[in-house]
Amino acid sequence: MSDERSILARYGQQKVVFIIALLLASLVATGFVWAHKQVHIITDGQNYTVSTLYSSPYKILQQAGLTLSPDDEIRLSTTSVTAGTVIEVFRAVPVTVIYQGKNINLFAAKPTVREVADQVGIPQDKVRLMPGDDTKPVAGMNIKAITLSEKIEEQEIPELYQIIRQPDPTMEKGVEETVQAGENGLKKATVRVKFEDGVKVSADVLSEVVAVHAKPQIIRVGTRDMVDTSRGAMRFRGVRYMEASAYLPTDGSSQGLTATGIAAGIVGDKIDLCMESASEAYRFGRRTVKVYILDE
Repeated sequence: MSDERSILARYGQQKVVFIIALLLASLVATGFVWAHKQVHIITDGQNYTVSTLYSSPYKILQQAGLTLSPDDEIRLSTTSVTAGTVIEVFRAVPVTVIYQGKNINLFAAKPTVREVADQVGIPQDKVRLMPGDDTKPVAGMNIKAITLSEKIEEQEIPELYQIIRQPDPTMEKGVEETVQAGENGLKKATVRVKFEDGVKVSADVLSEVVAVHAKPQIIRVGTRDMVDTSRGAMRFRGVRYMEASAYLPTDGSSQGLTATGIAAGIVGDKIDLCMESASEAYRFGRRTVKVYILDE
């Protein structure tokens, strides 16, 4: 009887061991399937896909044969490594940050210029970065952090006078006469002045009040375009003042050349006038005359 109980006990123990081994094998198999995942790696302009059991991004990078320098950084697309996670590697590059007259040299492994500025403690408020915040840092880049400031000022600014042109039919076309000189007025303005690194870059007028009104300049403009001539009233299109010289048909040469050796006519602001007698030419001499340019 005791022998039978011993046999049953041994048989039961073997069965239990077998069941436990079967369960362990099943757990290992299902656990392997559950833990095995694909992750993506972006680095040095390349994309990789890695099938891994690791949950540590650093071990996954090691598995992929990628090494990191002490200044390199990584970013995960998820809070922890899961199937489909993207691991992005940012390599450290030498950059210089210029801020408040100081040059800060460092190795930065950040995706944007703004994060590099954050790394060295530059505030985000009232600072403009060059190049812009979202620019990707590259080796040798100079990042300038410009301090922005502004203040409100009370200023006196001129109120520019207007020019009023009044048509006058009693005056010849092309003739103008100023009948009232213009004078600038004065405005008191509230101005917002903006500075970059202490240098004034712009001023915006917020409000203004006229203290002294401007006085307009008034100009009479001739519109009459008819002139009386020996052949009656004729329409003209312009008036010019020219230097006139008298000459006789016999002056110069029989070809009608003047004493200067050139043909009579209009040259620039000079005109030659042919007279009928020497006495008339002598009396006229050289003088400034008004010349009407007739309509064709």
